[in-house]
Amino acid sequence: QLGDLTSEDAKLVIAMVGLPARGKSFLARKIKAYLTWRGLEVQVFNAGRYRRKCKQGEEPSFGADYFDSKNEKAAKEREMYAQMALQDMLLWFSKGGEVGIFDATNTTRARRKRIVRVCRENKQNNVGIIFIESICDEEQVILQNIRSKVKNSPDFREMSHEEGIRSIRERIRRYRSRYEPVDEEQLSYIKLFNLQSRVLCNRVFGRIGKALLEYL
Repeated sequence: QLGDLTSEDAKLVIAMVGLPARGKSFLARKIKAYLTWRGLEVQVFNAGRYRRKCKQGEEPSFGADYFDSKNEKAAKEREMYAQMALQDMLLWFSKGGEVGIFDATNTTRARRKRIVRVCRENKQNNVGIIFIESICDEEQVILQNIRSKVKNSPDFREMSHEEGIRSIRERIRRYRSRYEPVDEEQLSYIKLFNLQSRVLCNRVFGRIGKALLEYL
């Protein structure tokens, strides 16, 4: 029972958690490179890419209002795109994939509960799950992440640098109002602080999980 979420023979879902501009996608790419180097089949499934792809041709606005929990239409859309990414990951497992990195905010207990339920309901594969929460409270680290996101994310392509920074700070504020840190005792998780070497872990077992913890 202790190793149920990260058992030795499981396909593994690594689900990122954190507010915007906390380096989740940066970590996802680094983890993919590391585990690929270890000889595993690894793929990143980014919910934001599904959102942008599905909205092509609609001249969408991804300003802060789109990420407000009070915007019910947008909230349903964002949940739909996250589920699309998760389902594609499970399909990829059936074709030989070993470690799928689910790159999304996943900042509520309800979302994390759905991730676990969907993975548990998958009958074709024994799927383990580790949540990795990136926590940043140093303003310099946050600002560096914000600047990088504004520069590289298509969401801010039509904005000036200053407009992009204001937009993402407001997006962070909207997410923070509903943010629930990972504290579910039954989950396997790793918390990484300020993208540095301080980590906190809970119920991480199995060969891949232990290697991932050491790497972080």
